[in-house]
Amino acid sequence: MMKYNAVPIQLHFLSRLKIKNKHSGFTLIEVLVTILVVTGFVLGSLQAVVLATFFRVQAQDKNEALNWVQQDLELIRYQAFSLDIDPDNPESSLTLSRNDACTNSTYGTRLEDFIDGNYPENPANPISVNGKNYRVFRTYTPSGNTLVINHVIAYAPASSGFDAHPRYNSSASYSTAPDEDNPNRVTTLSTEVIPNAALSCD
Repeated sequence: MMKYNAVPIQLHFLSRLKIKNKHSGFTLIEVLVTILVVTGFVLGSLQAVVLATFFRVQAQDKNEALNWVQQDLELIRYQAFSLDIDPDNPESSLTLSRNDACTNSTYGTRLEDFIDGNYPENPANPISVNGKNYRVFRTYTPSGNTLVINHVIAYAPASSGFDAHPRYNSSASYSTAPDEDNPNRVTTLSTEVIPNAALSCD
């Protein structure tokens, strides 16, 4: 009797195994969805790496340009420190008299004249920073005894004897200081300088 009852139990167990085997593993749709999810994750990660590299290089360009501007400003500050009236040689002085400079508040204009006379600039001739060429546009706005100096740094195009900056965009060229929307514009810095002589006005 026991022998005949064992057969249905074994058959029932085997049928349950067959049913379980039918539902095990992954379907083709599940595999495709998994592949799509993994691919999207990998592409997103690669895009993040590319963007991070781009922003790092852009920040490096700005840092290099600002370092040069700081050096240029140090020279201008030295000129502002040295600006004074030589009473023994008024013709070569930067103002006709100290009284005129103080009364009419013209030290800012005199400093501009002095910078223009001693540091001629030509944006067509780029500066080289770490082997990469930049254009520098420097503008002045005198206001009384102060002088506002505005530096605009841009990627330099190729010119006679100079190579273009590796990131220069030829489709957005410029002839004057590039505006903020121009991709060749790297950075800008505005500084106000007061000559030491102006501080001695009574």
